[in-house]
Amino acid sequence: MAYQRFLSGLGEKSVHSFRSIDLDFTELSRAKLVICDMNIMEDFEEGALSKLEKNFPAANILFLEEDHSDMRVKFSNHRDICRLGKLAEINVIHSTLKELLLQVSRKPKKNQRPRKERIEQT
Repeated sequence: MAYQRFLSGLGEKSVHSFRSIDLDFTELSRAKLVICDMNIMEDFEEGALSKLEKNFPAANILFLEEDHSDMRVKFSNHRDICRLGKLAEINVIHSTLKELLLQVSRKPKKNQRPRKERIEQT
């Protein structure tokens, strides 16, 4: 429940907690941020992350993994999927959460031309 307090402290009013990822999440499919902090065997982490990506198509995802402190980030469909080891410093976890929330709270720019076009015009 520490995440709920932390996110509420950042101004998030709608924070939900679940003990399983096998539930029907259709009502929450527009979530901005999903945090998975479950004790999942390493062999099943890929499948669990894949299920979260499918169930929450627009959400940034913070997936906490066992027994390491590394961070891997995948950029996919205008969202970030962070895989972070639970052995990371707590301030790294908190700053990652803040950044993921800031990203989804920012309004997209009106003129979203491809990067190549923007570079050529400067």
